[in-house]
Amino acid sequence: MSRRSRLQLPALTAAALGALALAGCGQLGSGTSAQPSAAPASSAASAALSLSPSPSGAKASPSGKTSGKASAPASRKADALPDICTLLSKAEVTGLTGEQVTLMTDEGGGSPASRYCQWQLSQGQLTVSVVFEDRGSFDTRNKESKPVSGIGDTAYSLAGHLYVWEDGLAVDVYVSSESSDTANLNVERQTALKVLPRLTAAR
Repeated sequence: MSRRSRLQLPALTAAALGALALAGCGQLGSGTSAQPSAAPASSAASAALSLSPSPSGAKASPSGKTSGKASAPASRKADALPDICTLLSKAEVTGLTGEQVTLMTDEGGGSPASRYCQWQLSQGQLTVSVVFEDRGSFDTRNKESKPVSGIGDTAYSLAGHLYVWEDGLAVDVYVSSESSDTANLNVERQTALKVLPRLTAAR
C-alpha cells in the first residue's frame, strides 16, 4: 500500500466513526431505539477497499498481461487441452534440466481457459502453461521482450520466461534450474520444441 493510501485510510475510519456517533446521538434525543445505521460504516469500508492495492495473482505474467491470457472464446476452453503433465515424462524433464523431479503438480482442470504443469526439481523448477490466445493479443508485448526465432509461429523471452505462439495457443515455459538466464532460456527452448508437436497431436 502506498504512503498516500496509508494516510487516507485513518481519515476515512475517523469520518465513519464520527458519522456513527452523530447518528446515535440524534436517535437517542428523539426517543427512538438507539441502533446505529450501517450505511456510514459500509461507505467507509468501500472507500477503504478502493484505496487498498489489488492483490497480485500467483500466476501473473511478467509481460503485464495478467488477465489477457486468462480469457478465451466460450467455444475454446481448457477442457479442449490435454493434461500438460502427460506431455513430458519425468525422465525427459530430468534430461532437459539435469535435475531430478521431486514433485509434479498439475492444474487439474480448475481454470476455465488454461492448463499448466509444474515439475519441482532437486534444484529449481520447470513450469509449462498453455492457454488459447489469438495472434493479435499475443503480439501485444512488453517493450523489454526479446524475439526468439526457430520456435513455433512466433516467440519471445521476457523476465526469465519463454512465450511461444502456435496455431491459436500461447505456451509459457519457465525454468529456474540453471546458473544463468542464457542457460535457462536454452532449456526453455528445448522444452518448447518437445512440447509443441505433442500438444498439437493431443488436440
